[in-house]
Amino acid sequence: MENNKFSQQEILDFKNISQKLGSNSSLVQAAGGNTSMKSSGSMLIKASGTWLVNSNLEEIFVEVNLSSIKNKINLEIDDNFSKDIISKNDLRPSIETSFHALIDFKYVLHVHSTSTIANAISLNSEMRLKEIIKKDFIYVPYARPGFPLTMMIKKKLNIKNQIFILENHGLIVAGNDLQQTYDLLLDIHQKLDTVRNFQSDITSQNNESIIENYSLKNDEKYNLFKTTDKKLFSAFSKSFYPDHVIFLGPGIPTFEYLDDAKNFLNNLKGKNINPPPYLILKEIGLYEISSVIPAAREMMDCFLEVLLRINFEDELKYLSQPQENELLNWDAEKYRQSIR
Repeated sequence: MENNKFSQQEILDFKNISQKLGSNSSLVQAAGGNTSMKSSGSMLIKASGTWLVNSNLEEIFVEVNLSSIKNKINLEIDDNFSKDIISKNDLRPSIETSFHALIDFKYVLHVHSTSTIANAISLNSEMRLKEIIKKDFIYVPYARPGFPLTMMIKKKLNIKNQIFILENHGLIVAGNDLQQTYDLLLDIHQKLDTVRNFQSDITSQNNESIIENYSLKNDEKYNLFKTTDKKLFSAFSKSFYPDHVIFLGPGIPTFEYLDDAKNFLNNLKGKNINPPPYLILKEIGLYEISSVIPAAREMMDCFLEVLLRINFEDELKYLSQPQENELLNWDAEKYRQSIR
């Protein structure tokens, strides 16, 4: 990457930190998460649909005109910033470019931390987070990723604040020193990382429960999906955060009986609708479709990590059906998914 605005060492360090984030599946899953670096009126940001884990393997960053994007934010112009691209490549800036531009620090790191999501999905999340983190942060109510989220952050923005907890979404940490920003992000993630829900003691396999084109996930880590707990089983079919909806669908279909699952799939087939990547059969467990894509598999493991960390005694805030539909019908998300 040739760039006169950033030194080669800055670019190398930035790529290395981005790759570290992308390699930690508790922080970043598949094409989720994004990082940025600013200098002299321009910004390097992860491109839409690319994976942070590949930061040192392929070109995943795009340079954009920071001044122009800031002006659009001030005018509240929702844009994909395609006309603000400086890089000579075919990459499109991240869906979340606008909030990276808005937050006035050199480095902005955004992750879908499983511990943060698990602690930011209840009615009393903000109060509990203050008790745990013990640092100043901005708690941002849920808004659709992209420009609506940026406008929500803008309403609450404190120019000195470096930490943003995004309800039903994740974590943003910003700073002018890259290593310190990375260390702060890890510190917050680790402080919130408490496993609350242990896996089910139901480990028996029912060989009669065969679903065509699906296989039962028998790895021990998936035993949680064999639970007999009604509250936990009910949560499986809810949507918790945007990438959950995008890659797993609006809630994982759950069934008490095998025949119900088979009838559901036959109905989808009759309507020429693609089957979901995963199904859950009560007390039997999680089923994965044979054609599952790597991104969906990563997202399922993320969902499991979140479930293990949720306090189910709290009143939880799930994404509503209109919020799910907003994500599923969003052209920018369709583009991101098309980049594999």
